[in-house]
Amino acid sequence: MIRDGILLRTLRTQFIETSKSINMQFSTNNTFWLFGAFLLLCMGSACEDEDDILPITNDFRVLRVDVGGNRASPGETDVSVLPTLEIVFSHGLNTSALEGALQISPAADYTIGYDGDNSFAAFTFNTPLDYVTAYTITLPTGTYGAGGEFSTEPFSFNFTTEAFALPSISLASNATGLFEGETLTVTATLGMSILQDVDFDLSFTGSAVVDEDFTVSATSLTIPAGSTEASVTLTGLNDADLEGEETIGVVFANLVNAREEQPQALSLTLGDLPPALEIKGVMSLKIGGDGTNGRAVHLRVLEDITDLSVYGLGIANNGGGSDGREIDFPAEMLTAGDDILLVRDADEAGLATYFGDCYADFELVIPTDGLNFNGDDPFELYQGQIAIETYGDVELDGTGLEWEWTGAWAYKLKGVWEYAPVDCSANATAVLGTACSYPFCSPLQLQGVMALLWDGSGTNGGKAVHVRANRDIADLSIYGLGVANNGGGTDGQEFTYPAESVSEGDHILVAREPASLAVYFGACYDGYDLVIQAGEMNQNGDDAIELFQDMAVIQTYGDADVDGTEQPWDYSGTWAYKSGGVFSTADVDCATASTTTQNSTCAYTFCE
Repeated sequence: MIRDGILLRTLRTQFIETSKSINMQFSTNNTFWLFGAFLLLCMGSACEDEDDILPITNDFRVLRVDVGGNRASPGETDVSVLPTLEIVFSHGLNTSALEGALQISPAADYTIGYDGDNSFAAFTFNTPLDYVTAYTITLPTGTYGAGGEFSTEPFSFNFTTEAFALPSISLASNATGLFEGETLTVTATLGMSILQDVDFDLSFTGSAVVDEDFTVSATSLTIPAGSTEASVTLTGLNDADLEGEETIGVVFANLVNAREEQPQALSLTLGDLPPALEIKGVMSLKIGGDGTNGRAVHLRVLEDITDLSVYGLGIANNGGGSDGREIDFPAEMLTAGDDILLVRDADEAGLATYFGDCYADFELVIPTDGLNFNGDDPFELYQGQIAIETYGDVELDGTGLEWEWTGAWAYKLKGVWEYAPVDCSANATAVLGTACSYPFCSPLQLQGVMALLWDGSGTNGGKAVHVRANRDIADLSIYGLGVANNGGGTDGQEFTYPAESVSEGDHILVAREPASLAVYFGACYDGYDLVIQAGEMNQNGDDAIELFQDMAVIQTYGDADVDGTEQPWDYSGTWAYKSGGVFSTADVDCATASTTTQNSTCAYTFCE
């Protein structure tokens, strides 16, 4: 639009000069052609309405003012305190004359940049304007054109800046807890940057005491103007006492220049020295029906244990508070990395059948008639008579809460709990046949499939398969992938993973064009522990994806014998992602108009 205005001005000027030539040195045809071009241009985007058609004159004047990239009229309101302001003039400027005469009131610190013919002036404000303030730009009559053109009327443009709006602030941590000698980071994040400092204090509550049980790098913080984050570090202090799991609560206090959309509060835990045993998973499964008959607790040995009987378990039924240690473990010797399954004795045979081959991966199975709970009951793991870890909240019934696992399971991966949907195991007869397979039984699982087609990606840029390691895997090459094109049935294993080791929790991306996805994912791309380029990723969104182990299919996304077009699992122009053991699929073609996953209407879940 600005360039159209400049062209219009040029044609108008040429027409004037031609028309007033006394000796008629140009032919009538030339004059008529110029006037015709001027009219044709006015029929296009440069002359949008009658008001845009300026009188034919060679006087110096302002043609247009843009604020924030849009045409503006005097009296504009809610203008940014760091505005983008541009003025288009009718002629090339004598810039020194303009800058000597133009004024902004109240005074502002700015610089002016010009285009090639000096008829376009862009104002850059070096410091923010004041909030809710009326500003006026004035230019008295004078000679400002590079060719001596004179303005016959003074120019004035006024606008009012926006009111200051408090940004929202949130509180998060990089882990849900720490042990003595470990550190944890707490970060405060603004919903948007502002041009003022945001100040606040952090207040700490809970059974753990600052400077006795843990230290904090700072309790008063500032998020500088223009920034969005500030962080502190918590460090657990070592002592010789076995105190069990303590709590740390973190909240804001004395918040200045920001607001909490809802009260922000972190609930963290502080444990003694990293324990030798942890809760790895809990199950309240409904095998082959709708009644609970698969009750179990999964424990992981973190350090060699010479006598397991030091440890025990307590169940806080219905959130009625701690009942202390209720179940004792046998005097067994175990090695770091061993897995223990504590099962209700009446459920042992059913769980063995349900888990199949995976059942043998538990080094120790402990049947006990004391394991009576529902999927809304919290657990406490004891070392001696001290609770060293808690699942859930012993003071709360878990019904309807995030950590409820009725008819399902919860599983801890890299210290973070993952929760399956309630009742997702109902009626299943085998762990790999359920809608939410227990992650331990899938050392490598399909995590996401993509057939993205975003702006500029081409047809291949977004074809990828995302897998996650649920256990340490010494040799990834026992696994592979296949694409069942167009529902034509399996084509077998077409891609084999490299002979590399991966760790529990690692994310692996196999992509047709990794470089294209790197741009689309942005910083999220760094979240992958291994990225592999593979031309075998030739799927469209209606093609099933098969995961192989030792050349046999162990998982499938979609149906190899069905073309996925308009099926619930169709991922054309989009993706599917597994959360809580269950795949969800974004809307077909929801990514096509985006340039990054973050600015799409369906950001890939891994990148959120």
